[in-house]
Amino acid sequence: MFEVKHLKGNTYYYDAFTNVGIYKLNDKQAVLIDSCDHKRMVKGLDRELSSMVVAVSVIINTHCHVDHICGNRYFQDKYGCKLLSTRLEQSFIYNTELEADFYNAALNVDKSTNPFYGIEPSETEIISHDNTPEGFEIISLPGHGFDMVGVKTPDDVLFLADSVLSVTTWENYKLPFFYNVNKAIATLEKIMDMKASLFVPSHNPPLEDIRELAEYNIEKLKEKKGTVLSLCDGKSFEELFDAVMKAEDLVIKMPKYCMYAVMIKNLLQSLIEDDVIYTELENNRVIYHTK
Repeated sequence: MFEVKHLKGNTYYYDAFTNVGIYKLNDKQAVLIDSCDHKRMVKGLDRELSSMVVAVSVIINTHCHVDHICGNRYFQDKYGCKLLSTRLEQSFIYNTELEADFYNAALNVDKSTNPFYGIEPSETEIISHDNTPEGFEIISLPGHGFDMVGVKTPDDVLFLADSVLSVTTWENYKLPFFYNVNKAIATLEKIMDMKASLFVPSHNPPLEDIRELAEYNIEKLKEKKGTVLSLCDGKSFEELFDAVMKAEDLVIKMPKYCMYAVMIKNLLQSLIEDDVIYTELENNRVIYHTK
């Protein structure tokens, strides 16, 4: 059963598949940090808010992924609340098919099988000093999302979005999504030095100390880069994809092919940035080579 749990002062969170931050501005209004995954969880969150006798005044979207924005339109229609996001994430939140198209790009898969389609669009304002609730701190956390942010409440509780994933997420997915792997590693290194009373990743219980989990994420990303590097020499992408699936002991169906294909390409891009692999066009196929 998903429920609201108190963290500190006026800061709470909705303990669900994707944690949602809740900050009581006063006895009648609350700020949400993200807006939930799936409609049944959105309605469950709304029931919890009703029991707290608060209406949603502002939603701060950390990034555009579907499990963080599913309740945007519902809460905006019901409460007339303001939505905030960064400029790049705004485009994907309003044009919701863009995220699905990003995963499907050039992969030639049936769009009807992709769960990212069908999310209702919502219109956000660009986060600024003028429209952010007083006492809140917005922290840039690039890597997992296009221009993801974390949010620290006035109670010194830092919501980290998907910059730090749980051990369970890594064990279940093996290759969870990161848009820019090298930026994600740099963000994690920055997080290890951050100070807060509590840290709340989106897919992990709150922690007083984030260093161990952040370090684990760094090690896993470097491990995945090493796996791809060790397998890519002289292979086309489809050959490499098959080799990585076998190395990770993954058996997949659509639409997970899209997620894993994009992630492997992002790992390849990080290795190109590291100047340890290069590509050549051979017999009308892109072939990856190690240097």
